[in-house]
Amino acid sequence: MEVFPTLWPAPDADWRLSGELIAIIQQTVTEPLPGDISKLQRHNLVQKRVAHLGTRLGYDARIEVGAGYIARNGEGLFDVVWSHPQDQRSIAMEIDSSWRQRSLVKLGRAPAGHRRLWIYYGSRAMPEAPSEPGLRRINILQIAPELLGVRHQKRRVKVEASYWPGSLYPAQAVQRSRSGWAAAAL
Repeated sequence: MEVFPTLWPAPDADWRLSGELIAIIQQTVTEPLPGDISKLQRHNLVQKRVAHLGTRLGYDARIEVGAGYIARNGEGLFDVVWSHPQDQRSIAMEIDSSWRQRSLVKLGRAPAGHRRLWIYYGSRAMPEAPSEPGLRRINILQIAPELLGVRHQKRRVKVEASYWPGSLYPAQAVQRSRSGWAAAAL
């Protein structure tokens, strides 16, 4: 049975990934997994598969790469980054089983040279297109949780649509510095 990916392409057309590339990623991620693995083991295995695929496609693929602005604050790493040797745009990726606001913020704040892909294997519905420019550059590949061996809950609860994070760069609160009061630096 052929399973077609559920792709929510980036609303901004210049940031969309090709359908062919998305299909290859989806096929790689959904290859059979060992039975009875933990959530962390599943995440790590998918992460390694995506990195290995990047290498096979000619990219320099790395796992757990500093996420630019957020990395300076010690708050985040991209799960996988593919860098192309001929200076084409790289692809920053996050992999999650739930609708994680932090992952969306990381991808939304990614440096301008990165295309962005969020591999999401949860069951929440996609909200309407975001208005925040950084979030409009994110491609989302939703994979049915069952394809990755995630068991159904015994009691089905209706899952509401998700929501986008607020502003990617909210106003900073005034913080106390050693020399007195100062605005927090971005």
